[in-house]
Amino acid sequence: MSTTFDCVVIGVGGFGSAALDHVASRGASVLGIERFGIAHDRGSSHGHTRVIRQAYFEHADYVPLLLDAYRLWDQLAADSDQLLIDRCGLLLAGPPDGPAVSGTRQAAALHGLDLQDVSTQRLATDFPGFDIPDNFEAVWEEAGGYLFVEDAVAAHIQRAVGHGAVLQTGETVIEWTSRGDAIEVVTDRGRYQAGSLIVAPGSWVPGLLPGLPVSWDIVRKPLFWFPATTDQYNRSSGAGVFFLETPGGEFYGFPSLDGETVKVAEHTAGVSVSDPLTVDRDVLSVDLPPLAEFLQSHMPGLATDPTRHTVCLYTRTPDLNFIVDRHPEHSGVAIACGFSGHGFKFTPAIGSILADLALEGRTGHSIEFLSATRPGLLRSD
Repeated sequence: MSTTFDCVVIGVGGFGSAALDHVASRGASVLGIERFGIAHDRGSSHGHTRVIRQAYFEHADYVPLLLDAYRLWDQLAADSDQLLIDRCGLLLAGPPDGPAVSGTRQAAALHGLDLQDVSTQRLATDFPGFDIPDNFEAVWEEAGGYLFVEDAVAAHIQRAVGHGAVLQTGETVIEWTSRGDAIEVVTDRGRYQAGSLIVAPGSWVPGLLPGLPVSWDIVRKPLFWFPATTDQYNRSSGAGVFFLETPGGEFYGFPSLDGETVKVAEHTAGVSVSDPLTVDRDVLSVDLPPLAEFLQSHMPGLATDPTRHTVCLYTRTPDLNFIVDRHPEHSGVAIACGFSGHGFKFTPAIGSILADLALEGRTGHSIEFLSATRPGLLRSD
């Protein structure tokens, strides 16, 4: 195998697999280096499903990226000849002046998206599995749905390899250096030279981007599958994904795909971890009580004793927005990190942007709000 490439991608999970795909599709020679295996369960891109939506309350500037991501997801699904995205719709509810409902309405109005207010009567008839408080308001986004996360990562990698990408799994990056146009990546197996570099490190960001002065918060996030005592949550019955902003936290979940269990998780909270290699993947005493309280209050058709669980990782920035940019000190290095638990839906669009930054040094997408040097992001030490 050659040790010299136009581009090297460090980390081939959600974003790295998409970047590998888009770089390869442009005819550049590219190497992807992954510490674990394809679509592994040690990071942030596993657990069967991820929510996708367009009316984005986190920041309205995400919406153009989402519209591009939807287009690219459909293209990837067609090229891989498999179902990767299911537009089953999204029910979102919470206090009318809370960030979830008000922000979703604002994003929809700003970008002309289809968003429907859900009346109390419609909640009772169309969403009988949910107990929504009288002081909440709810909206329905027809374009919302879910992605099959492991299948999506594998599809990006398969298409990238089809375009000539080289993939090295089970290989650990020790360090990388950039001196002008010369980039070298050192691993536990060898050395590679490249004209450009993409770093998509997930929760390994402190070690792989040590010069980036960001206050990272890496947290452990358990996902649970709870038994259903009714068919009201079944995808086959027309159920969609859901997101509720409650006084006890933000909770989300998916329709039942097996007719027996419903996947539910808490988006807020989380136990901070110092080393992603040593994360406790058993159920901790703090994990279930918030979810049990949420289910008892809002989803009475689910039992509170889960049948299974998995653990993924959030890598949070101080403002909970992503970092997608050229490295502040190395112009030939594109970086994607700090996705704060809401990034996977963007992966094909971010992958395309990373290819722009690495191969051309710029992108036509508006990503200034994701800058690596934006105010409030950097450490003061």
